[in-house]
Amino acid sequence: MEQFYYITTCVLFAVLGLCIGSFLNVLIYRLPRGMNLAKPASHCTVCGHKIAWYDNIPLLSYLILRGKCRSCGAPISPRYFLVELSNAALWISCCMAVYRDVTSVPVAAVYALALSVLLTMAVTDMENLFLPDSLQIALFVIALAGVFIDPAQWQDKLWGLLLGGGFFLFIYCLSFVLFQKEGLGFGDVKLMASAGLLLGWKGVVVATVLAVAVALADIVIRKIFLRRGETLPCAETGEEFAFAPYLAFGTAAALFCGTALFDGYLALFL
Repeated sequence: MEQFYYITTCVLFAVLGLCIGSFLNVLIYRLPRGMNLAKPASHCTVCGHKIAWYDNIPLLSYLILRGKCRSCGAPISPRYFLVELSNAALWISCCMAVYRDVTSVPVAAVYALALSVLLTMAVTDMENLFLPDSLQIALFVIALAGVFIDPAQWQDKLWGLLLGGGFFLFIYCLSFVLFQKEGLGFGDVKLMASAGLLLGWKGVVVATVLAVAVALADIVIRKIFLRRGETLPCAETGEEFAFAPYLAFGTAAALFCGTALFDGYLALFL
């Protein structure tokens, strides 16, 4: 019977992940533009044609339409498909990693929702160099819900909030002292404070190390292989740098294995 519950929960998480992934695309497009999330209804951004429900089915509609608007034939960004697919994968991964019995479903749901917000933040920052406060609030509330679901870890997670937020706030202020300009967006500070509350202090340390390592590796690879004139990660301006995608990646990785990586590293020296 427990196996049946597990399979059913995984399927449910996959379906919810797809549906929520479709909504994430709405957030990614509308939040940076200050648009209402409900009105107007989903429409083609080129011809304005209202999208019918059968053309708005996650993954399937994109494949059936071959990535084009049914009305005008304008190409639809593959980002819509990738976000839906990625979110479904994240949701089912959370279920598989966390599920022990039905009592563990709330924890898996908190992690899955947090990853959805992080995915939205990452794509929004890549496309617009902007982290909406509404997403910051959502991530903090989800992390806080995780504390209430697992109150035994509240001290560890409080230290995570202070460490994650405090460290990035220090870097934020230091950049003004050294360079007389903002070297790190304050949105990144808020993101990592919430990430610390979600992960605990060990997890946020791992998340930070992974984020910085991947960002540096990406910069080096792009410097070596990209042609002159092409911009560095995620931005079209060349001067501003979208760091949230790397922070989101580090946080997601730490959510699954942060404590194990931290303890495993310490074990090498003890």
